[in-house]
Amino acid sequence: MRNSTSLTIGTGRHFRILLRVLLTGGLALSSLVSARSEFEVKVEKKTPPPAVSESIRESLNPEALMLLDGETPVYEFWFRKEIPLKSAPESPEKALNSIRETTLLGVAVVHGALRDYKDNGMIVGACTIRFSLQPQDGDHLGSAEFPYFFTLVPAKHDAELEGITRYRQMVKASGKDTATGHPMVLSLRPVSGTDSGLPKLTEPAADHKCIRIQLTGKVRDSEKTVPILFDFVFSGRGHF
Repeated sequence: MRNSTSLTIGTGRHFRILLRVLLTGGLALSSLVSARSEFEVKVEKKTPPPAVSESIRESLNPEALMLLDGETPVYEFWFRKEIPLKSAPESPEKALNSIRETTLLGVAVVHGALRDYKDNGMIVGACTIRFSLQPQDGDHLGSAEFPYFFTLVPAKHDAELEGITRYRQMVKASGKDTATGHPMVLSLRPVSGTDSGLPKLTEPAADHKCIRIQLTGKVRDSEKTVPILFDFVFSGRGHF
């Protein structure tokens, strides 16, 4: 059964008492929101959004991974049938190192007023998902535990599989319509070994709610496919 919390705000003395409690942290509004959240993942056959170009749609699995908060959709994802790899992974926990930066991983639909790993507002609607690495500079030092990210690009700015091939090009396209001009990013966390029952919800770190998935990778000119297992953070913030 779902927990719910309700507040009745009166006037005068009762209002001042409630306001003081809220401001001093005795009753955090963010806690009320999280207490009501009952996240669930499910997979179902669903057509990718029409805003996505045909060339990209053809590369996607026909099933959508859906993240729901109760009955309300939060994200929908369609991942690529095969992720092209630049090399075979050295080990499961290093599998993400085999993906070339800017590689298209899939497509997402963002529902509602969501915020990314940098706590910036996200654009509602269909986006492509491209693989990115955190810049190794002083501005980003210590901001995330791992350097791997999804960068979401509004579909209208990304219409070809190989249409974006450079980091700055990807970042500019991602942030073109955001209020801050910053790219929209979700943090990725490598997973060692194998897992079953995927996709599933995980919480590998404090205040980090994730979905664990396994994609299929393939090195060019090889018939062999390899699993790419990782978590991606849908609720959590870095230290930016």
